[in-house]
This record gives sequence, structure tokens and C-alpha cells, in this order.
Amino acid sequence: MRKAAIAPVRTAFRQPLSTLSRSGIAASSASSAPSAAFTTSTSPLLSQRQFSRPFSGGGTRNAIAVQHATTGLGSQLIEPGVILKGYSGREYTVQNVLQDRQNRHVYLARANEEMFVLKSLVENEYNYALPLQLSFKRSPYLRSLRDTVPEQKMFVNEYLTDHLLNLAFKDLTLPVQKRILRDTLRGLAALHDQNIAHLDIKANNIMIDYRDTPSGTVVDRVQLSDLEDSTLIPPGQALSGLQVGNHFWRSPEAHVQGAVGKPSDIFSLAIVFIFLRLRSVIFFVDNAQTIDPTMTILERQISHFAEWKDFDGFLDYLGPRHAWRRDFHRMAKSFGEKNPRRPFSLWKSEFLDDEFKDLIAKMTNFDPRKRITAEKALEHPWFDDVAEA
Repeated sequence: MRKAAIAPVRTAFRQPLSTLSRSGIAASSASSAPSAAFTTSTSPLLSQRQFSRPFSGGGTRNAIAVQHATTGLGSQLIEPGVILKGYSGREYTVQNVLQDRQNRHVYLARANEEMFVLKSLVENEYNYALPLQLSFKRSPYLRSLRDTVPEQKMFVNEYLTDHLLNLAFKDLTLPVQKRILRDTLRGLAALHDQNIAHLDIKANNIMIDYRDTPSGTVVDRVQLSDLEDSTLIPPGQALSGLQVGNHFWRSPEAHVQGAVGKPSDIFSLAIVFIFLRLRSVIFFVDNAQTIDPTMTILERQISHFAEWKDFDGFLDYLGPRHAWRRDFHRMAKSFGEKNPRRPFSLWKSEFLDDEFKDLIAKMTNFDPRKRITAEKALEHPWFDDVAEA
């Protein structure tokens, strides 16, 4: 991270780089809760989850990583009408529950006639994510922290109108779509510039303030959200051993618990780009709740995006002993006259122009080491005619 923006975690940075890690991996810290909203524990326990450093020769170097795990104790659901006091002194009245899942509840709340979103985390997630959250304030394209409720281990974010998974089905013009995608990419570039990977890029993690007018939908603001699980990954390293993200937006390496990092975010965002243009989640599988869709999705990813030289590079990236190598060889050999591939570059649609296809090809290169960066993607000609807000 940069300069003194997140000074509370500077102690952690004096450790070897290989001891840095993301939240929610495994065992918990024995440290106590912080005394104020903007402090964090710096004495995590060590265990055997690992960062790996990908090599061009295909091997990986594993390193012990710090664990920031949950305690396994879910927070109690808060009823509407309850008033919670933030670190800032602002009082939030809970209006309703937006999401109820184990260890993480999300609420809509009101304070001084403004609407906010309150998200509860377990203690170690809160402690790990807080200093990263403070650094996100630098970018208007990131849904940064507005306040905290320390006693409840809650983050407070500003309320935005809707997310892209819903908004995509409105009648949006191409300039509006390009604006949304460019600003999302700007948010991701701001994260990546700090060596932070999002690791859960999907359409419903892109929040948008918009207005419906007689001349069409007007977008006021676009922000990349759900930053609580974002992870600081030192340069030249990647996170391994975790199937991060959502099935339908996940990169090939994330599906098989390979080394993930900033290139994995780029692949996932490309799938969001395609979704907005076609209004289709191209890797959606109907029975994903009952049957593991990983193999089906990987076959589609190979079909749509794998150039064979880059596919070989992907296998090299995974390493010679990776458990999925044999499955990838089998899937690749399954394509032929009776089961032809459907390369994205050959898809026919009025919504897919050549420049867009070129951008997607660069974002979905099967070899993560060859994928375009967020900064370079912003310079792509497809965005040349996007007006500033």
C-alpha cells in the first residue's frame, strides 16, 4: 500500500511478504478487538494456507501465509427500527434486512434523511478489511467506507440506486453502457494500482446511481462494490488454494484453485462486459445449486476463449503437478467435428463489434500472464468515444 494511508497495518508490512494474506481463509487471530474504528490487529496466527509465486517454467513456490479467519460465530440478526450509533456519531435506524446469510448480514438504514447500507462482518474480517477500506476513498469509482459501527463490527456504505445485474435489462444506449463499463474498469484499476485484487467481480457487485428521464436513462455514478473480501497481494505473488468468486463469473484458474490475482479480476470483468452487451450470463448453468457446474463452465471457457498456445501456457501456469491437468487435456481433446468449439471472436451479433471482441480477447487470454491490465484496457480504442460525466 502507499505512504501513510493505512498506517495501522504498517507492523504487518515489516514481516516477510509471504506472511501477508487475505481475510476469511482459515484459523483466527487471538488478538482482541480494536479500541477504535480505525485500528486493526497486527498479531495474526500463522498456518499453512499459502500464497504462491507463479514461475514461467510452470512451478510454484509456496509460502506460509497469515490467516484472518472467522470465529465461526454468526452475528445476531438486527430487527427493523433498531438504532445503531456509528463511529462518526451518526445514528442509523435500521429499515429492513437486505441480505441474511451466515456470518454476514446486510441492512438498509436511514440517517438524517439519507439512506445507507450497513454490512456486518465477523471480527477478524472486520480487522483485516478496515485499513484496506480506508485506502479506497481515493477513487470515486470504488464504493468506499462512509462510517463504521465498531460495536457491531459493521461497515457503512452510501446507498446507490441499483446494481448492474438488474440495470442491464433496461433500455440502455451504447454510450451509457460504455460509460458504465469504463467507470467500473477505472475502479478496478484503482484497486490494482495498490496491488489489491477484488476476487469477486460480478455484475451485482457494480453499483449504479441513475435516473430515468424522458430522453432515457442517465447514469450519475458507477462504483465497484463488495470490497470487504479484497486482498492485498504483493507484486509477483498470487493467492492459491481457494475457489474465489462466483461460479458464473469466475476465471479458469479460480475454478480449479490455481494461483489467482489481478488477472483473474480482468477475466471476470470481461464476462460482465459481455453480459451487459448481450444481456446474457454466458456461463450460467441451470442446476448449479444441486450439481457442481465447474466442468461444464470450464468446457465453455475453453470453447469460447482458448487459443491453443495460450491454453498450453495456462497449463504451464498451473504447474506440472496440478490436480486438474489431466481433466484439462481431456476437455481440450473433446472438441472436434462432432463437438466444435464456438470461439467468441466468431460470434455474430449486432451488439458485438470488432473492437469490442478485440478487447474481450485481450481480457480473456487463457494464460493469466498475458491478460491485459486494467490500465491498458482503459486505453483500448473501444472506449475512445466515451464522454466524461
